[in-house]
Amino acid sequence: MRSIKKIVSALALLSALLLRISAQECELMAADNSFLQNFVVKNYTTSDGLPGMTITNIIQDVKGYIWIGTYDGLVRFDGVDFTTYNRTAGDKFDFASARSLMQDSRGNIWVGHNDEGVSRISADGSVTKFTSDDGIPNDKVNSLCEDKSGNIWIGTASGLCYISKDGGIVIPDGLDELALRNILVLRLYCDMTGRVWIMTGVKDDCFVYDGAKIARFGGLSSFSHPAVTDVMMEESGTVWFGLSPCYIVRVENGKETVFDIGHGGKSSFVVGSIIKDADGNIWAGSDEGVSVIHDGKLTLYDARNGLPDGGVTRMIIDHEGNIWIGLNRGGLQKLSKGKIRTIPMKSSVNSVCHDEERGITWLGTDSGLFCMRDGEFIANELTEMLSGIRIRHIALTFDGELLVSSFSHIPFITVLPSGEIKKWTLEDGIASEKVRVALKTKKGDYYVGTPVGLTIIGADGSVSTMTRADGFMNHYVMWLFEDDSGRVWVGTNGGGIHILRDGKIERIFNTESGLAGNVIFKISEQSGAIWICTGTGISKYIAETDSFVNFNSRNGFGTDSIFQMIVDETGVAWLTTNKGIFSVPFSELEEAASGKRKKFSVRFYGDSDGLITNGVTSVSISAKDAFGRIWFTLTDGFAIYDARKAGSGENAPKVEIQTYFIDNSVEDYFGSEIVMAPSARRISIKYTGLSYISADSMTFSFKLDGFDKEYSDWTSQRLVSYTNLKPGTYKLHVLARNGDGLVSSPHIPVTIIKKPYIWQLAWFWAAIGATGAGIVALAIFLKIRAMRRYQIELEKKVAERTRDLRIANEKAEKLLLNILPSDVAKELTENPGKTIAQNFPNVTVLFTDIVGFTKMSGGMSAKEVVTMLNSMISMFDERAKKEGIEKIKTIGDAYMAASGLTSRADNDGALRMMRFARGLLSDVEEFNRKSPVQIKIRLGINTGNLVAGVIGKSKFIYDIWGDTVNVASRMESTGEPMRIHVTETTWAQTKGEYSYSAGVEVEVKGKGKMRTFFL
Repeated sequence: MRSIKKIVSALALLSALLLRISAQECELMAADNSFLQNFVVKNYTTSDGLPGMTITNIIQDVKGYIWIGTYDGLVRFDGVDFTTYNRTAGDKFDFASARSLMQDSRGNIWVGHNDEGVSRISADGSVTKFTSDDGIPNDKVNSLCEDKSGNIWIGTASGLCYISKDGGIVIPDGLDELALRNILVLRLYCDMTGRVWIMTGVKDDCFVYDGAKIARFGGLSSFSHPAVTDVMMEESGTVWFGLSPCYIVRVENGKETVFDIGHGGKSSFVVGSIIKDADGNIWAGSDEGVSVIHDGKLTLYDARNGLPDGGVTRMIIDHEGNIWIGLNRGGLQKLSKGKIRTIPMKSSVNSVCHDEERGITWLGTDSGLFCMRDGEFIANELTEMLSGIRIRHIALTFDGELLVSSFSHIPFITVLPSGEIKKWTLEDGIASEKVRVALKTKKGDYYVGTPVGLTIIGADGSVSTMTRADGFMNHYVMWLFEDDSGRVWVGTNGGGIHILRDGKIERIFNTESGLAGNVIFKISEQSGAIWICTGTGISKYIAETDSFVNFNSRNGFGTDSIFQMIVDETGVAWLTTNKGIFSVPFSELEEAASGKRKKFSVRFYGDSDGLITNGVTSVSISAKDAFGRIWFTLTDGFAIYDARKAGSGENAPKVEIQTYFIDNSVEDYFGSEIVMAPSARRISIKYTGLSYISADSMTFSFKLDGFDKEYSDWTSQRLVSYTNLKPGTYKLHVLARNGDGLVSSPHIPVTIIKKPYIWQLAWFWAAIGATGAGIVALAIFLKIRAMRRYQIELEKKVAERTRDLRIANEKAEKLLLNILPSDVAKELTENPGKTIAQNFPNVTVLFTDIVGFTKMSGGMSAKEVVTMLNSMISMFDERAKKEGIEKIKTIGDAYMAASGLTSRADNDGALRMMRFARGLLSDVEEFNRKSPVQIKIRLGINTGNLVAGVIGKSKFIYDIWGDTVNVASRMESTGEPMRIHVTETTWAQTKGEYSYSAGVEVEVKGKGKMRTFFL
């Protein structure tokens, strides 16, 4: 009985298949698992800023932003930051979810919601919402599209309509005739001919609107009852259909070709997205993963080989060719064509050697010798012999001999072109079982470098070892190099370079000779010159002058430990370093060597470029093969870079201004002028560069016309701030530069208008002058008359006034002592008209303010705000008095203080200020225990020289100025809540008493990058 049931089931399945595929068979494609290795994969999840892991839709707008639909809101992505729009982002975003997305020809973003209708976000940021109350059939909007007439089609869970250009909601003709008034629309698509495709995912229920009325799609000859789930038309007119369960069909010039793209015959297969990339490959996303048709082959990409979740909801190709995949439960994934292909291995790769004669590549690793041919690992006699042995160096000699150096009982091996293998051991005269590097000279001698000396095996069979006793300053051999004259350069681990001719030391180069460092990693010849990589920079040897030119971190390398340099086919120098792998145009190195340049255009490489590794080691040896490809040896595998295929990115980034902050008020930017009130102190503008290839390597430069003379240095920061701008009109220019060095076109400048106070206007002072003159004349007249009238009375009150004056003077002296330093108060008391101005050599300045004060105070009454500030500032004042700190002033929620206001440079002001700062944190904690309003503060401290003095005659103020004050303010603004952020100057004076974090680099306006510390 069971057998009969199985037969019946099989026949039923076969019958269904035969009904599904009629005249033609499926296109047969070979599987290709290597296709995906050409891409760099980047996953984005909630930890990166996504509000949820379910992606419902993806689009890219005309500016270049990626918009993402999620159940938790609409998301805009610029390559670095995710910005979420929903009810929590503002009252105008009156929705929770974003299920379907599109941008129309007028630049509006349309968002279909799960059960809240559809929203239109205009270019000016305004939002208009349409719901069933306005006439759309259902508030659950599954799909959107725009037709050639500019109508916006809305497919819902129970009906179809479009919004015309004049805003009217129209039910298209033909639905009633087909009895489809309540049609469930799965997908809408408008092809290049103007036809609107309406897909339901149900067999035979695919419809087309040709501009007049809706009609049922005639179907495909290859399928009797197709269930169409997606349609895509190429520019050539070829149409692709996605069918359930596991097929896509190409219709080209009337001919149908069926492709079976199933993932292991899974029954839940539904094609939901079809795209075509720039190389002509077809990508089909389904609820089982991605299928790619390329070069007559099929690649399946799903949870088994890297896709976080098999359920693909939508795919797009952006303007740069990146492929974006939205997933049902796995967030968002980006596939980019990588510049570098990384092949992981279980052990560190120490050396690579390309054996053109044998057509193979040798890889020396910590776990043995490996051999590759045509991208596949192969075994041979040598790999089996050296299995499990640590291979340090592999080299091919000028006459085709292979040299293998290892840390083992057979430390040195030579393989002749004939295949004969010769082993060299301690018994044969090798100085150590640890051979680091080997060289065969043109005379036929072998030079074998070890940690305990240099072994020379002569062509005549003689064996000798050179050590300190033979003149080596350090006999730990790191590298060997033979120059054109037959001299052997021996790089050592701390003794510089020893140059040998015929086995004898001819001369020594070290730091005393001008070499960058005495620890030598590699020596090579580039463009006819010898370059030396050391632990403290890279040196070029100038033979004509017998001198060196050195480069290090001061030239922009970012590190001093340079392990190796290789120049590729395009003239780019690649350097492996302690910080990673970076490139620099070799022409810039040459320019610097001739004194024409000081800084280099350095480009570091990482995950976004396909270089996925923990780094390189100082002794690992990378190499360039016969095809010009560079093979990088890594601690966890190797990587291949092909300069001819990689090239530079074709698209320069595009600058977009996103938001601006005036003091603590934030606004979205839509291109209009930014107007600052006279009282506004600070403006900050947030911008981005829209490029999704190596977005993390984007840098920016900016200039504010009317304030800056030049563009700023390139920085990775995406926010620029200006404080206390004078009244006037300014224009901000921003440039973006991607990792390939391509610079954006100039962005339309941002116009900033700082309004003046009325007393800052010329006419105001003219009116004041005229009025003042009249008042003075009148006052003089009245004064004379009053003096005559009250002369007698004044004489009677002299004694009383004298007494009052004495009391007032006493009060004034007390007031001065409260607001000025004692010596300044005394000076002003004794000499009221004197100008107070002093230079102090070593003053420590502190800034602090309340985090989020503006937002916090917005929900408080004026009395509550003043009471809170008075309570907190009073605590600060008491502590300042206790610690001997000079309070300078408060501005709103900001507090400024100083210590070390003395002519002595060796004062303890920095230590006292640190005690004061720690006390302030304690005061805030004490305040929070008693107050219903919980606050946090940022503290910034800097130490240095400054100018102090008294400004004003009546409402005077004691203030301080100088770079020291400005940098202290920057420490506060770039600090973290409830942490003390100090400069290197303050750190140096207090590190003996306090423990700090490791130094961090901070971009400081006008100063560039500064090394700072957190207590």
